[in-house]
Amino acid sequence: MSDEMVQDLLDDLAGRLGHGLFVDSVDGRLIAYSSQDTHPDPARVAAILARRVAPEIRRWQNRHGIARATAPVRLPANPGLGLRGRLCVPIRHGERRLGYLWLPDEALGTAALDAVADAAAELARLLAGRTDEREDLVRRLLAPDRPGTGARDRLADLDPSLLGSQVLVCAAVPISHRRERVPALSAAEFRRLGTALPREHPECVGCFVTATHVAAVSRHHDPNTLDRHGDPAALDRALRAAVRRPFAVGVGDPAGFDVEAIRQAYKQARAAAEAAALDPALPQVLHWSGAGPYRMLAETRPDPVLAPLERTGLLPTLETYLDLGCDVRRTAASLHLHRTTVYYRLDRIAALLGADLRDGLVRSHLHLALKARRLNRARETDRRPA
Repeated sequence: MSDEMVQDLLDDLAGRLGHGLFVDSVDGRLIAYSSQDTHPDPARVAAILARRVAPEIRRWQNRHGIARATAPVRLPANPGLGLRGRLCVPIRHGERRLGYLWLPDEALGTAALDAVADAAAELARLLAGRTDEREDLVRRLLAPDRPGTGARDRLADLDPSLLGSQVLVCAAVPISHRRERVPALSAAEFRRLGTALPREHPECVGCFVTATHVAAVSRHHDPNTLDRHGDPAALDRALRAAVRRPFAVGVGDPAGFDVEAIRQAYKQARAAAEAAALDPALPQVLHWSGAGPYRMLAETRPDPVLAPLERTGLLPTLETYLDLGCDVRRTAASLHLHRTTVYYRLDRIAALLGADLRDGLVRSHLHLALKARRLNRARETDRRPA
């Protein structure tokens, strides 16, 4: 999308109406403003200088229902915030909320209101194209086999607040019923997810769907406010609502707005998502920092130590036993078995492996081998480039 087209549209409309106009995003970032404005109020001057609407003004505006509005909303003056009366025209593209067009709340004739409505519709088309451009840029930024500097620089042009900021990279993969592998998305799921991603979430930098996973980049905030800002939580909810099947969401370490750092976080997010999809002992939203042994196992090859158990059906018992700290009572409860059965199986495992399960080093070796086995199953899935 050409930023000049938005600017030309605003300047043309401002000239016809004789009023200054501006457009901001749903999270308060200033997108554009008309050059014509002879009497701007203090709040607008501050927003232009900061390139962002102040949080207290956004909260006051949202109390008037603009986030849910599909028609223009009149907001009264608020001298305490430096605001004159304003007319807010929501900019929507289908069900997507892209931003707001603002102008002074003065009497407008039918022709002027029609012109404002037409401008809002055109802005919706242009900003939707801008969203699509961001998606393509984020794809290029994350792709390990493509230059990413140009994509990073263009994203910074679209949103200068990213410079000097940190981002979170999330990846999501579907969870299979038996958790033996990471399945690819079906064609129907691919289509539904393509329209359901939280692209208009205030913190979203960009997100996209591939044949094997979903990826999203968002601004990073204090970890204590993560769910409120919705970084992985909003993605998780959108996926479940769209395809009605469980997903595992991996979250990479916070990264500076740098190509290599973001790509490393993307690699971490995908590894965490795959581990969570394969291992029921892990939470379904897994941060790389909490991935435990999977942080070490991401680059390992399968360990042959488990080969004698592969066709016995005993691997789940061994893994559950080790996951639960070698507590037979809890293992029996988790597997819905009698404790005598668990003891019998553990004896068989020890005999087949020729190993002493009371030995701490043996337990550690087997536990790591089991986790590596799970992670390597993900590599059997067709992993097409993003």
